[in-house]
Amino acid sequence: MARKLTLTTRVIGFSVIGLIAMGWGAILYSEKLVEEIIQDQARTQAKMYLLGVEQEIKAREGLLDQNRLKTILSKSLLMMEEELIFSVDRIYFYDTQGKILADSSGAYGYVNNLQGVHGEVFRSGTSYLGNDVEYIFENGQMQPKTDIIIPVRRKGEIVGALEAEIDLLKTVAHIQLLDDEYEYNIMLMFLLGGAVLFVFTWWIIHANLIYPISSLLQVTKAISKGDLDKRVEEASSYEVARLGMAINTMADNIQELLEEQELAYMQAMQSLAKALETKDKYTAGHSGRVASYSVKLGHRLGLSKQQLTLLKQGALMHDLGKIGIPDLILNKPGALNDHEYEQMKAHPTMTATIMKPLKRFKEFTEIAAWHHERWDGKGYRSVMAGEDIPLLARIVSIADTWDAMTGDRVYRKGMTVQESISILEEEKDFGQWDPSLIREFINLIKDEENVRRIHAEKNHNIQAG
Repeated sequence: MARKLTLTTRVIGFSVIGLIAMGWGAILYSEKLVEEIIQDQARTQAKMYLLGVEQEIKAREGLLDQNRLKTILSKSLLMMEEELIFSVDRIYFYDTQGKILADSSGAYGYVNNLQGVHGEVFRSGTSYLGNDVEYIFENGQMQPKTDIIIPVRRKGEIVGALEAEIDLLKTVAHIQLLDDEYEYNIMLMFLLGGAVLFVFTWWIIHANLIYPISSLLQVTKAISKGDLDKRVEEASSYEVARLGMAINTMADNIQELLEEQELAYMQAMQSLAKALETKDKYTAGHSGRVASYSVKLGHRLGLSKQQLTLLKQGALMHDLGKIGIPDLILNKPGALNDHEYEQMKAHPTMTATIMKPLKRFKEFTEIAAWHHERWDGKGYRSVMAGEDIPLLARIVSIADTWDAMTGDRVYRKGMTVQESISILEEEKDFGQWDPSLIREFINLIKDEENVRRIHAEKNHNIQAG
C-alpha cells in the first residue's frame, strides 16, 4: 500500500508547483516583453545614428555630390560606436526620384519601389523604423534584418532619404544575454521566495495545525490506554480548539461513565466481601489487618498518597476469591490435604478474575494475582520472581504472612510478636520475600514494639505512683 503524503508535504508541494508555474509564466511573458523593448531600443538607436549621418551631410557643401556622400557614408560605418546594440550592413542615400546617389556597398541604381516605404517617407515626411523583421539566409544561417529610413531635408524641403539595412544578429545576441541574466535573476528570486514561503508555510502549518493535532493524538492515545485524567490544552487555532473541546467532553463523559461503573462494581465487591465475612469470620479481620500493615510499610517506603490508597483497597480485597472456596476447606480445623491445598491455591486467580473489570485499577488485580508469589519464583503459580512481581503485591505478601503467623486460626493460636520476628529474621534471606522489604518490615515491627513497651512502662509507672 502506497504511503500517503502528509498534509504539510501536500500544501508545500502545491505551493512550490504554483510558484514554479508562476515563475515560468513570468519568464515567458518577460522574454517577449524584453525582446520587444530591445528591438525598439535598437530601432531608436538606428534612427539616432542616421540622424547623426544626416547632420554630417548637411554640414558639408554640395549636399547631393555623390563623392562627398559616399565618403560620409563610408566614414559613418567606420565610426559606429561599439555600445550600439545593432550593426549596419549597408547605408545608402537616394533622392526623391528613387535614384541611389551614394551607397556604402558600391552599388548604384534605383530603389525598388517608391510606392512602398521608400516613397512613404517622402509623402509623410516621417521616418520608417522597420516594423517588420526579415530573416535572410547568409553565411550558412538565418540572419535577422530590418530597414530604417529617414527623410533628409534641406531648407525645410525633403531632398532625399537615408536608408540603413540593419543586421539584428547583434541585437538578438544582446537580447539573449539580457534574457539569460533576467531568467537567472527571476529564478533566483523565485527560489529565494520559495524557500521563504516553504519555511513560513511549514512554520504556520506546524504551529497551528501539526503540533496541535499531535497533541490531540497524544491525548486520545492516553485516553484509549485508560488515562482519563488527560485533557487537551487550549489550542491556538479556532478549528483545532473546537476539536480539543470535543475530545475533552468525550473524555469527561467516558470518565463519568467508568466511574459510575466502577462505583457499582466496587459496591458489588463490597457485597461479596460481606458475604465472605459471613462465610469465613477469619478472612474479615485478616484482610483489615493485612491492609493496615501494608499501608504502614508503604509509608516507610515513601509511597505516594495515590499508591497508598490503591495498596489499602487492594489489600482489603486480596482474598475476595475465597468466596469460591468450599466452606469445608475454609473452616477446616486441621491442616489441608494436597487436594484441598490445590483448591485453596486457586483463590488468588479467582480474586484477580473478579477484579479484572476494574481496568483503571490494575494494581488491585496485581495484588490479588501475585501476593502468594515468592521472591525466588517458587510461589503458588511459579511464573514470577524478583522485581518482576509488582511492588504492591510484594508488600501485601509480607503483611499477609505476618498476620497469618500472629493471628489465631480455627486449628491453632497465633504466635507471639517475638516468635514471629525470630522466624522472619531466620527466613529473610531464604527466598520467600523481597530481601529489602522484609528487613524494612522487621524494623517496622520492632519500632512499634519499642513504642508499645515505652508506653506500657509509662502507664506502669503512673499506676505505681
